[in-house]
Amino acid sequence: MAEDFVSRDQHRADMAELRGELKEEIAGLRQDMTAMRGELREEIAGVRHEITVLTKTIEANQQTMLLRFEQVDRQLEQVNRQFGQVDRQFGRHETRLVSLENWMRATFVTVALVAVGVAVQLFYTFLRFGLKPPTP
Repeated sequence: MAEDFVSRDQHRADMAELRGELKEEIAGLRQDMTAMRGELREEIAGVRHEITVLTKTIEANQQTMLLRFEQVDRQLEQVNRQFGQVDRQFGRHETRLVSLENWMRATFVTVALVAVGVAVQLFYTFLRFGLKPPTP
């Protein structure tokens, strides 16, 4: 390649033109970066807003769950109290049944003694009137 000789003035003019183009490109890049910064800030603000909304939603869900757990806990305590009442009632019924069983035994023994007494009395009454039991 042959070298072309350029005058000093021409070289300075070319360099000035290149500097101007470079400055324009740098200015364009700065504008693009400024626009990108703005978009990035908007995106970051949107993400922060979403994080805030999610955090509030999570906190609300936690509160709801805590309230529901407390509600279930109260219901289970109530069921536990009711089971205690049923247990006490079964205890009372069992005591009554034992008492009734003892009363029935005593009544059966009393009726048996009365029946034996009546049978003996009839036997002696029959003997007194001269009736004898049948002989086999």
